[in-house]
Amino acid sequence: MSKIYIDNSTFMEYIDELATRITEERFGEETWTEGSLEENQSDTMIFNEDAQDFYNDVYDEYETLTNNILGLYCNSELDNLEDIAKKYRELKLNK
Repeated sequence: MSKIYIDNSTFMEYIDELATRITEERFGEETWTEGSLEENQSDTMIFNEDAQDFYNDVYDEYETLTNNILGLYCNSELDNLEDIAKKYRELKLNK
């Protein structure tokens, strides 16, 4: 199966939406708590600690499934491959 690359932000938004919905189904009303992600930031609703851990696992799982089953990847991976190829070509030329 050939790989399909899409914009990184679109890919991340898709996986985030799946992981968030699954996390909310799992934790229900206890999914969210007030807090801030950064110092000097006003309080906002964030995942509670257990929900955050669960979300991280689900995000990783669905990212891998999307890659393996649909052949869908974010374009940042393509950028990384291009960087590796460029470095390889430079090494070959400098021999």
